[in-house]
Amino acid sequence: MIGAAWGGPPGRPVPDDVRLAVAAVRGADGRVYGTAFLIDATRLFTCAHVVRAALGAGSGADEPPEGATVSVVFPLAEPGRPLTAVVLPRHWQPARADGSGDHAVLQLRAPPPAGVRPVRLARPGQAGTRDRFCRVYGFPLFSLAQQQGRWFEGRLVGPVGAGLVQIVKLTDSGYPIEPGFSGAPVWDSRIRCVIGMVVRADKRAEPQTHYAAGFMVPVRRLPLTDRSGRPRVLPGWRQPFPRWREPTGPSAPRWRTRRRVANFLTALLAAGAVAVPQPPPRCAPPVELRVAAAPDDLDTYQAVAAAYERWRAAETGGCRTTNVFVYPAAARDVAHGLTLGWSATAGASATGSGGGRPGWYPADVGPRPDAWFPGADAPTEEVLRLGVVRAYATVARSPLVLAVPRGRVVARRDDPDRQRALTWPELFAKASRAPGEQPLLTGSGRRLAGTGWQVVRPDPGVSPEARMVNVALYDGAPGVAWIRREVERRLEAAQDVHGHPLDGLAAVLCRQRHLALDPAASVPPAVISTEQALVQFNLGGRLGHGCTERGRPPWDRSLVAFYPEQTPGVDHRIVLLDWPGPVQSAAARAATDDFLRWLTGSGRDVLLARGFRVPGLDRAGPALSEINGVLPGWLLENPQWEYASGPAALYAADRRHRQARRPARVLLALDTSGSMLADAGRGTRFDVAVDGVAASLGQLGGRDEVGVWAFSTAYRGSVARLRGVSRAAPGGDPALLERLRGTVPAGDTPLYRTIDAAAREVRRLGGAREEYLRAVVVLTDGRDTASGGLVPRLDGDLPVRLYVIAVGEASCDDRGRAGTLRQTAGGTGGQCVEAAAGTVDRALTGLFRQLWENGAEQ
Repeated sequence: MIGAAWGGPPGRPVPDDVRLAVAAVRGADGRVYGTAFLIDATRLFTCAHVVRAALGAGSGADEPPEGATVSVVFPLAEPGRPLTAVVLPRHWQPARADGSGDHAVLQLRAPPPAGVRPVRLARPGQAGTRDRFCRVYGFPLFSLAQQQGRWFEGRLVGPVGAGLVQIVKLTDSGYPIEPGFSGAPVWDSRIRCVIGMVVRADKRAEPQTHYAAGFMVPVRRLPLTDRSGRPRVLPGWRQPFPRWREPTGPSAPRWRTRRRVANFLTALLAAGAVAVPQPPPRCAPPVELRVAAAPDDLDTYQAVAAAYERWRAAETGGCRTTNVFVYPAAARDVAHGLTLGWSATAGASATGSGGGRPGWYPADVGPRPDAWFPGADAPTEEVLRLGVVRAYATVARSPLVLAVPRGRVVARRDDPDRQRALTWPELFAKASRAPGEQPLLTGSGRRLAGTGWQVVRPDPGVSPEARMVNVALYDGAPGVAWIRREVERRLEAAQDVHGHPLDGLAAVLCRQRHLALDPAASVPPAVISTEQALVQFNLGGRLGHGCTERGRPPWDRSLVAFYPEQTPGVDHRIVLLDWPGPVQSAAARAATDDFLRWLTGSGRDVLLARGFRVPGLDRAGPALSEINGVLPGWLLENPQWEYASGPAALYAADRRHRQARRPARVLLALDTSGSMLADAGRGTRFDVAVDGVAASLGQLGGRDEVGVWAFSTAYRGSVARLRGVSRAAPGGDPALLERLRGTVPAGDTPLYRTIDAAAREVRRLGGAREEYLRAVVVLTDGRDTASGGLVPRLDGDLPVRLYVIAVGEASCDDRGRAGTLRQTAGGTGGQCVEAAAGTVDRALTGLFRQLWENGAEQ
């Protein structure tokens, strides 16, 4: 009974009940006017102005009519079942002049859908509403007619007066807070409780006018009571399931402790409280520790942080003394933020000295970190010499290996080559050559036949692991022509055939797992990986930020590690940061030091369990085993596994890669339907998109090709071919830009028809299969409304990658006959990216940088 009421015993994951408990508030016309959330078995809480709009009452109405009703729908639980809800006048409070008020309670006339439960509520103190990360599910204006909600992800900046707390977005992608979010619960992802309600949006947010800010009322200021009028939230709340216990010993017999806990739980349930028990008075509030981590390693470091929290609680008699919040942040963004002092102002540092890139905000990356895990991307000496860096240490290592599907390995032929038998160039030649090709003569005089495995490598433009392996792969190469013929062409062919993305290691392994779990797919290729990532792949664990594919692969598609004679190794470091007193408390600095001591002490067992090798230990962890595809004793028998890949060697390999890679052939299709005239804060959506095209044209390499189309039903054939696919014009093609700036968007959106036509056009241009990276880039702000159910043909003899930038009403989760836009793009080795309307130019330039930033040199 108690377990059911509380959601399970302490230590178990708390279900994300806010997803199902959110309802859309509809008027008599069937439109959605805002959001509400379930606070007990039959009552919902929302904003008074949402109810007023749904009722159609005039702005001067102080109270709703007696017995007034609205319709509500729980779209994530039972979207097709509207329920009637009565507005309760005694719980009605319109907005006051000082900004307070604006809340209402709705009473359902019928039970909510099965499985929908009231939200858990929490009321941290005022200091607890700063720098917290949150999620909100609401109904932005464009989705009101369709009654389909959208998720907002952001950060609580802090109180702004009148009892309100400001919310801002974390990144350029995703949806801002809009009027349709009013009445939505603000869900704290860390503590897994609702901490407030959205009341309004502010389109005049400064300093970025294209970033919409929102405001919430924290739970502590909402009149949330049970049916007897008692508060529904405990005032001493600290965390959802604190790990605490009563002191035990001779003076506190075990039966007495159990009776005290049982009496306490019974009293809470009788009071109708939704939140969890108040910790004992002797437990001090936990210290908040903020840690930035490389996105590819986010799940690993979150698991390590959770283990540290458990260890600290055990050391202090059950009190949870530290909350470690680990969030994803690219190493280059953290390094840039440290250089600026983690400023919240465009182009300025926190101390007022120095400058930064206009329009770039370190605070948008995440809160100012107390510690930093840069992952494989080692910080530069310049960064480590910054005054804010006070210490750093290597806590774990993992060698780079060739990960081969087990079903492709022939024991008698291949087992002798798993351990130090071949150099990286020799191992790559064995894996990438077909069995019928001429054998390679190795340095020892052995004739090495090809296996036809094929090899996929992460993109060196974003993957430090790939850059390090390039140093080894290119070692001894006679020239760029040889690298192109024997290395890059083979890598590109495998990447195209199997649809692996141009991205980091986690994204490549995510695609590998998708192929491994698909029984209809052919056996995947070999992958250049770290040993630790290979272990996580085989264990079925998470592979990085944004990868949803989980589950153990079939035995024949699990991976086994081949260790070259000499190989680079990834050092995993922790960097401790020192901020001024008002920003970082002495307690946070002390907790950071303690975290480092644990990582280099008893915490090493946790790192071993995650598949790392730990400096100073002469043993491997339980995850490093033959059954998980690795050789556990390899490092111990071969201590000189590290391979020299310093800055000079990396720079030389980067230059040779730029010279040897293939050029890109890209067709860009811009949506010019009427919705592109919507305001984006600094012009229309189309104006900002044209700015992105102008910036992107300047990034082309000398052999890269690009074409530009405009598409809408306003054109005959739905497409206007503004520029044929050809090499970049000197000066960025001013004639094209002038024509684009003179275009007036109009008409509807033939999205899938345009994708199909663009893919056919890129293929029609011909050329050898391996001569170009072929891609279609589509920027759209709406769903397909004029393609008649067409399914674009993206596969074929000449593979074409699809990239979609979804703006405004468009979403990567919009579904066509072949699946969602995200699935359609991902299946080609491309991707779908959601961007804010005001940052379309940055999304375009970032995407084109991925496609041709390292293009052939002029």
